[in-house]
Amino acid sequence: MKTRKSLLYLVVFLIALTFLPAVAQEIPPDVVPRQEEGLVLVKQVEVKAALGWVDTGLDVREIDRFVFRVSGTISLQKGNPIASCGPEGLDLQTPQQPLPDRNLGTAVGKVVKVLSVTKDEETGEEIREEVTSVFYLGAGAEVPMPLEGRLYLGVNDNVYADNDGQFVVVILKKEKTD
Repeated sequence: MKTRKSLLYLVVFLIALTFLPAVAQEIPPDVVPRQEEGLVLVKQVEVKAALGWVDTGLDVREIDRFVFRVSGTISLQKGNPIASCGPEGLDLQTPQQPLPDRNLGTAVGKVVKVLSVTKDEETGEEIREEVTSVFYLGAGAEVPMPLEGRLYLGVNDNVYADNDGQFVVVILKKEKTD
C-alpha cells in the first residue's frame, strides 16, 4: 500500500512538472534592472483585464519616478479574436475610455489622492472625494508621479466585464541621481 501511495505521489509530481512551465510567468531578461541603470525592482503586478483598476498596494509621492515594463495579451471582448491586443492596445479610440487620446486596451496607470471620506446618513454608503491622474504605460514608460497617492494599474477601457487575459507589469523605481 505504501509503495502504491508513493508511486501515485511520483506520478502527480511528474505531471505537475510537465505543466508548471506553461503556468509560470516568463519575464523577459531586459526587465531585470542592472545596478548601473539606477533602477530598483519594486514589484510585479498582474493586471487582469476583466477586473478594472488593480490596486498595487503602493503609496507614491510626487517626487517619485517609476519605470513600468508591461507584457501579456488581453482580449477586449472574450472570444473575439480581433479584439486581442498587447500592452499597446488596439488602434481605436473612444471618448469614454480613461485616456481618450490613447489606444483602446493599452496599459494605463493612475494615482488617486483621497481628500475626504464621509458616509451618507440615509444609505450608509461611503462617499469619497478624490483627485485622480491617469497616465499612459503602453509596453513600457518612465513616469514621474503626477501627485501623491495610491498607484493603480489598468486597461484603457470603460467596459471590463467582457474582457479576458492579463498584463504583467514590472514596476521599477528610478533612484535619485542628485
